[in-house]
Amino acid sequence: MNSSQTRSHVPRETIDDIRSRSDIVEVISECGVVLRPAGRDYKGLCPFHDEKTPSFTVSPPKQMFYCFGCQTGGNVFTFVQKYEGKDFWETLEWLANRLNIDLPNPDGRASANRKRVTSLEDLNRFAVEYYHNQLLIDRAGASAMQYLKHRGVQLKTLRSFQLGYAKPGRRDLIKAATDKGFTIQQLIDAGLIKDEDRGPQDRFWNRVLFPIYNERGVPVGFGGRSLSEEHQPKYLNSPATVLYDKSNILYNLDKARQSIYKKQHVLLVEGYMDVLMLAQSGIENVVASSGTSLSENHASLLKRFAPEVIIVYDGDTSGFQAAHRGLHRLLSEGLQVRIALLPEGEDPDSFTREHGVTAFTELTDKAINLIEFQIQAAIQRHDIHRIDVKTQVVKEVVETLLNLKNRVERNEYVKYAARELHVEASVLWQELRDAGFKETPISNQKRRTKTNNQKLTPRAQIERQLIEALIQSPTLISYVKSRFHYESFTEPRFVRIAQLLWEACTGDENVDIQALINECPDEKLSAFISGVILQRIPPPNLLQARVEGCVKKLQHFLSQDLEQRVRSHALAEGADEMETLEALVKLSNQRRALRNRDTVDTRGENPNEGGS
Repeated sequence: MNSSQTRSHVPRETIDDIRSRSDIVEVISECGVVLRPAGRDYKGLCPFHDEKTPSFTVSPPKQMFYCFGCQTGGNVFTFVQKYEGKDFWETLEWLANRLNIDLPNPDGRASANRKRVTSLEDLNRFAVEYYHNQLLIDRAGASAMQYLKHRGVQLKTLRSFQLGYAKPGRRDLIKAATDKGFTIQQLIDAGLIKDEDRGPQDRFWNRVLFPIYNERGVPVGFGGRSLSEEHQPKYLNSPATVLYDKSNILYNLDKARQSIYKKQHVLLVEGYMDVLMLAQSGIENVVASSGTSLSENHASLLKRFAPEVIIVYDGDTSGFQAAHRGLHRLLSEGLQVRIALLPEGEDPDSFTREHGVTAFTELTDKAINLIEFQIQAAIQRHDIHRIDVKTQVVKEVVETLLNLKNRVERNEYVKYAARELHVEASVLWQELRDAGFKETPISNQKRRTKTNNQKLTPRAQIERQLIEALIQSPTLISYVKSRFHYESFTEPRFVRIAQLLWEACTGDENVDIQALINECPDEKLSAFISGVILQRIPPPNLLQARVEGCVKKLQHFLSQDLEQRVRSHALAEGADEMETLEALVKLSNQRRALRNRDTVDTRGENPNEGGS
């Protein structure tokens, strides 16, 4: 069943049942995270960032996790999504299979399609094992083993990546697979054989094979390297199939994703051997585009795992061009991009073998920003002082600047490019405007870019207390919703969370915070909600008192906002002074009455009333 079919046909009750029956401690432990009891909770080293002191907390009663180090949190669905690199619906299927729960099939056709896909996955697993065994048989795989040994590939690396060998025979796999019950049509559908005029023939022969897995570790295809110059092309990949689409696959992402999570950046190289040799040297956060230019899907896939990409391409003209083509796709996804420039004639594989892993790490640590890369590439290719060359470089730089999401970053790059190209910054800004760039007003930009770590205003602190209380006691949401629109909040995070809470609060039903986390479109917001849930929750009467107090204080702020708008409107429109004064006096009296009532309420409160 594919994700869209699952989304349409799985009842909410089934999702809730799978979540409630999936013990979060068991699931996280099964994924390899060591958890130890700490009172009512469990603690361990966070799998999403490097740390020596455990800050990763799991709460069995609340079925939630939260890391106080990297502020990552959520429920069992959130953890599996982030740890396994799955989307929500793949996670649902994964947890359902773990519990032996059958998800509903929308129709017979979908069930048949899923069965077909599963059979092709099984066929690919068989092919991986078959080719791997051929490599390990001395007589059959001697030439392939000699090639890999010459390239410096160790036996443990060979086994880890399940490298294989396709013998010179043209029907060897066909016979082995059909003997196991697979059909010729399945072999064709998996891209393992070709149906030629002389009959079915193995696609791969006399080649070292690199199994290609998707990010979930399912084998979807192969890359084959020929063992003789006469056998062309040098590299041959599986064709597009129902399982394999090169625009959706990054080699080694299945093995590298945990290291990428922890290091918060990914090294992007070109080829299989680059990945193997770097991984063998202990550099695990590396993936390959396998010789293809980066697609939008590649960029979107990388963004799921890290905020920064360091491109490490060969130090030749083709390497420059390959890196350049992928830049804008990465930038448009909001990723930070740096380029590690290798010496001419070197690739990551050869550089690491010749100079060692320390030298390679130093090179990637000194990776340059993308504008610097473009300018250096232009200087290397042309005389930058020529007017036609400078004009073309400015055009390329402006195209890159248009794709940047961060205003501060764009401003700094404009200044850098102007300095290096010896042009006025105003010229670059005009080129940007001519190309369609519209500058965001400063006030809106500041509001969006405020980070969670900045000190909150007094008003935002009250908003935070209110939001936290509503998350801890969802039954109070309807009370606050009847008094405030979610846009009355000023802190952007709280506006978005309030919107989620308001929209989830319909009728008399209580808001399910766990379900809200599942549906939350922003990972940072779901982590914030998770962290609030794991806090010590005050008694219900204290939560209600806190909510009421926050509501009253925010109403004061709203009254002040309204008075300010009346004044501003009067000044702008030249309104009658007496009418304006009367309106302001009325609003001021209302605010004063509200404040006095709050004072009386506070003085009249009996701290012993209301239960414990």
